[in-house]
Parts: sequence; C-alpha cells; structure tokens
Amino acid sequence: MAVYIVSGIALLCCFLTVFFCRRYVKSAFNSIDRVLDWVLQKDMSLNPQTTGDSRISKLAHKANRIIGMYVSDAEIAEKEKETIQGFISDMSHQMKTPLSGISMYSSLLLEGNLSNDEQQEFLSRIKSSTEKLQWMMDSLIKMSRLEVGAIQLSPVRAYIKQTITDSISGVVAAASKKNISLTVCPIDDIELLHDRKWTVEAINNILENAVKYSAINGNIEVALERLSLYTQITVTDNGIGIAENDYNMIFKRFYRGNNAKENEGAGLGLYLAALIMEKQGGYITVDSKPGEYTTFSLFLQNC
Repeated sequence: MAVYIVSGIALLCCFLTVFFCRRYVKSAFNSIDRVLDWVLQKDMSLNPQTTGDSRISKLAHKANRIIGMYVSDAEIAEKEKETIQGFISDMSHQMKTPLSGISMYSSLLLEGNLSNDEQQEFLSRIKSSTEKLQWMMDSLIKMSRLEVGAIQLSPVRAYIKQTITDSISGVVAAASKKNISLTVCPIDDIELLHDRKWTVEAINNILENAVKYSAINGNIEVALERLSLYTQITVTDNGIGIAENDYNMIFKRFYRGNNAKENEGAGLGLYLAALIMEKQGGYITVDSKPGEYTTFSLFLQNC
C-alpha cells in the first residue's frame, strides 16, 4: 500500500512539475513575443523592471538598446539626407550663374551678326565661366574625398619656408594684375608637422581670398610666429574686411559674407582650408575690422 502512495505522490509531483514548467515556458514565450513586438514597433516605452523574471528583464533591456540604436540610426540617416539635399541645392545655386552665362553667350555667338570685338568678349566670358566651373568641380572633389577619408593627409617633419614660398607663388600673377604687394616678414626656417602639398593648398586658398577682396594697390603680409605647442602663420590684408558675426560662418561650405557677394566666388576656399588644417591636427582662426584689415591665422603643430 505504501508503495502505491509513494508512486502516486511521485506521479503527482511529476504532473505538477510538467504543469508549472509548461506554464512558465508559455509565460516566457509570451514575454519574449511582447519584447519582439516592441522591437518591431520601435517602442521605447518598454520597461525592463516590469518583468519578474531576471532573464526576461535582461532580454527587455537589450531590446531597449536595440530600439535605441534603430532610432539613433534613423535620426543620423535623416540628418545625412538633409545635409545631402542642402549640399545639392547649394551646389546647383552656385553652378547656375556660370552655366547660364555659357548658354547665353554661346547662343549669341551661334546667331552671328557680331563684330570681332564682341565675339572675343563673349568667348572670354565663356572661358571665364568654364574655368569657374572647373575650379568648383575640383574643389568639390577634394572636399568630398577629404570628408569621407578617401584622402589621408600625412603630416611629417618638414621645413615651413618652402611651403609658404610655394603657396605665395600661386597668387603672384593675380596680385600683380591688381598691383598688390606681397610682403613676407623674416621667417625662421623651422620644421613643423604638416603635409606640404595640402598645407600649400590651404595657405594658397587664404592668399587667393586676400587678393580677391583687396583693392588695387593693396598690401598682403605673411608672417610666422612660433608658440609653445603650435606655430602661427598669419596672412593679413587691408581689403574689405569681415563682420564679426560672420567669423564662424565663413568656414562653412558655400557660405559667403554679405560684404563679399559683390565679388565672384563659390564659398568653398575657406571651408577647404579649414578642413585641411583640421585633418592634420591644426586649426584656423580669423580676426578682422571691416574696411581696415583681415588676418587669418593658421596653426600647425610643432615637431
């Protein structure tokens, strides 16, 4: 008799164990199903503390992290989309003027009935617009490749005097046309950490701006000062100047200050210069007084 009682108790225990196990498994699967629904719906209201089982709570916590990643990725993608749309809009606006000029002058030339002087004038304007487009395309390619890391700058120990000389040689012709004097203060030929090719590009962009916005018979001065961690290269002109509220904006792509809109330009030179300096551990600042002077300071790391 006792054997039957023990067997009955054992069977009852087994039954109850199976019953509660099935009940637990069903509850667990229901909880997992709810968690997955929250993930699919990207519902951030899921609270891991509401679940009694620590394993389910842990799963809920991970689900919250996944949802957070989804939301963050979506926000980043949306911002990138807006950036690309803005970039395309700005680029289209900048290219519209030279393209319209090329189209108009080409039509006039094709119609004929123009004097030799008019033909030469229109051809000259077409050439100027084409060169502007070519410069913009080159700058955009450099800018995009630098931004995505397709181009890696290689700062090495190199003497700065040759870098500055190469930069200045690129604007001598343009400065000569406006009778602008280029003054280089005495420079100690010191070694700085920089990528010569790209640093020449950055300084040259600053010098081109200085020539462009300086009046005829103006003066541009280049100087160098060694500091504790960086060496400062300054380019100062006595042109139209920059308003203080434009200091941070002028380094954004396609931005042009209100007092610069009368001069031709695309708003890429300063952005590219700042990007080049950033990519090699340097930076660039500006100080100006409208109508009197503008000083751009480029900082390169000392060796």
